[in-house]
Amino acid sequence: MRATEKAVEQSMFEQIGRYEILELIGEGSMAEVYKAYDPEIDRTLALKILKQEWCLDEEYVGRFIREAKAAGAFSHPNIVTVYDIGTVENRPYIIIELINGAPLGDSMKPGKPLPLKQVLSIGIQMADALDFAHRHGVVHRDVKPANILVLANSETIKIADFGIAHMDDPNSAQQTQVGAVLGTPQYMSPEQVMGQKVDGRSDLFSLGVILYQLCTGQRPFDGDTMATLLYKITKEDPPPIAQLDAGTPAGMQHIIGKLLAKAPERRFQSGEELAKALRHELKALQELSQDADKQRYIPMRVRSALLMGTLVALTMAVSVFFIEDKQNEVLTRFAIDSGASLAKFIATETAVPVLSQDWVSIEIFVQEASQRQTFEYLLVLDHQGIVRGASDVALLGKTYSEPEIKEFLFDDGNVQAWEVGQLGGTAVLDFDTPILFQGKEVGRIRLGLLQTSLQEVVDITRILLIALSAVTVLAVGIGSYVLARLLSRPIKVLRTALNEIRDGNMDCRISEERRDELGEVFAEFNKMAASLEARNNGDLMETDVSEPTTTDVGEPVATDVSEHATTDASEPTTT
Repeated sequence: MRATEKAVEQSMFEQIGRYEILELIGEGSMAEVYKAYDPEIDRTLALKILKQEWCLDEEYVGRFIREAKAAGAFSHPNIVTVYDIGTVENRPYIIIELINGAPLGDSMKPGKPLPLKQVLSIGIQMADALDFAHRHGVVHRDVKPANILVLANSETIKIADFGIAHMDDPNSAQQTQVGAVLGTPQYMSPEQVMGQKVDGRSDLFSLGVILYQLCTGQRPFDGDTMATLLYKITKEDPPPIAQLDAGTPAGMQHIIGKLLAKAPERRFQSGEELAKALRHELKALQELSQDADKQRYIPMRVRSALLMGTLVALTMAVSVFFIEDKQNEVLTRFAIDSGASLAKFIATETAVPVLSQDWVSIEIFVQEASQRQTFEYLLVLDHQGIVRGASDVALLGKTYSEPEIKEFLFDDGNVQAWEVGQLGGTAVLDFDTPILFQGKEVGRIRLGLLQTSLQEVVDITRILLIALSAVTVLAVGIGSYVLARLLSRPIKVLRTALNEIRDGNMDCRISEERRDELGEVFAEFNKMAASLEARNNGDLMETDVSEPTTTDVGEPVATDVSEHATTDASEPTTT
């Protein structure tokens, strides 16, 4: 209906009885639905009124009235409530509950199954509601997604539109005759398609079609023509669910397959029976989810060990890094001081030979010094920078060239030190000091010292620190595990005691004494149990105490109070 037509219709019904018409909110093949307001009880409702063209047919009018009588005859949380019925301008109407929600069909997208838990929830609610209606003699006969309303922000559903419902009233002259086919074709049962007499099992077949569609994302029966569709409903089995959705459990496949049996006697015989089967599947799904959670469950003792081990490991890693950095700094300073002193000593020893240009003596000195020391190199330069003495004789007589890669480390005014290159994979400390004679520079000394010994000390220290860290982490982890395991035992004791109270054993007490916080918790539990026991005994006295009866000889007969007293006075059990 276009907006202008809606406005016209709405203007025709500004007031129906005591109900104020607010707006047109829906329209079906037989009726229109308005949002209405009841000022007497200050409540917004839905008003459903039969269309004018259907009011000429007494059968449709009767069917519309039967909707109100069928749904208004009972109240169920999963069935839309009918509040009132009336007639205006020879058009019957009913006042029903206004639902804040949307039809289930809005949630059903082709090829997109709903989550199994949601499907089971919908199925259980539907089965309970249909079972309630069937036990009150009402068969819906048009169970389809459009007639299942899902409340907003909830998984609660309500069945609506009992407009073609059949009430089991043998005295009713308005019962639908055998042979009349009513309903929505895709969701009809075989007996409904063939115009046979239907009962509650027909509604269960329709529910099976919906559950199939919810699990697979497609209808079990479909066809290009009405004849093809009806033939499939009555003669052909739907495609196996496993082919369309392998994730649907076998139990759920069996339930839907049984619902879609062609013969009513092979289906579930009541909504109660179906609801029981669906609840079994829901329980199995929940247990499966709990098992998955348990697989992710980490005991407190393991969690404590991992947590403490990780914290100690991080602490030790930072400590090792800090100690190694400081050790390198100290050892490097020691090596620089030693190298600077040695370079100064060599400069003093070679001052006179260099001044007198006694290069033979210089060469002999250098060779002897190199044999006694762990030099990487030793060079004696004259005042022109020419190598006059060298541990590597190939450099003799050549002009000295500075290393291209070096990092400045030290300068005390007389000696400068650099870290140069990576000769043979080990850093070399390069020292440069002048050769002085009576305060005048006559040459220079270049001394290269390997850091092999220093690196060995650093490596050994690192290994020892890592070993210490590993032992510490292991010790802390084991200690945390043992401590948490010791704590888990009293926690288990407390859990067991709580389960006893939950199961009704008010005599349960914890006998273990501890001089710590857990002991205080045990004591508080015992106080709680005593309080619950006293309260329970008081309830039993109020319930069971009655006037004593007497036998023929006037002796009083004991009542149930004695049994409760005997039970309550027994020795408390311990956990």
